[in-house]
Amino acid sequence: MKQKTHKSQEKMDITYEEFFNPPPSIPHRGLVRLVRELEQTIGKEKAHEIVVRTAEKLAVEGIKKGIEEEPVNSFEDFIRGRSSRGPISSHATSEELLEATSNKLVFNMTECLWAKTWKELNASDIGYLWNCKPDFAVVQAIHPRLKLKRTKTLMQGDDCCDFTYYWEE
Repeated sequence: MKQKTHKSQEKMDITYEEFFNPPPSIPHRGLVRLVRELEQTIGKEKAHEIVVRTAEKLAVEGIKKGIEEEPVNSFEDFIRGRSSRGPISSHATSEELLEATSNKLVFNMTECLWAKTWKELNASDIGYLWNCKPDFAVVQAIHPRLKLKRTKTLMQGDDCCDFTYYWEE
């Protein structure tokens, strides 16, 4: 009997052009080396400020493009948009739903290919700054009433990322 491949190990077809223009959220050895060099040159705190500022700008720009086509004016809109995430996100993460109401979504992310890859690059600290910390700026860019609470991340070595999204009236 053939063993089923984990979803993160499935093959995907991309063009060479797509390969050379990946989404900015993809972990990369070059980014790790650049940040480590910045840490040595200008100090860790200043380097990390630059990383966070850049990551937040990129993430907010990306989400704003997405919500131009499908604006988010309610929590229902947010949930609908979230459920139509692309194949990369759906293959890179696994979630355990804990609660879903008309104005609140609670889940634990139990697998994250971003966290796994940054850890393999020995750069979870950079991964947190690049992929996790911008989530809060993205939420504000989606809609000022949308809020996010998170106290744990896989990237920081926790057993899960504990997401609570809610709509503040």
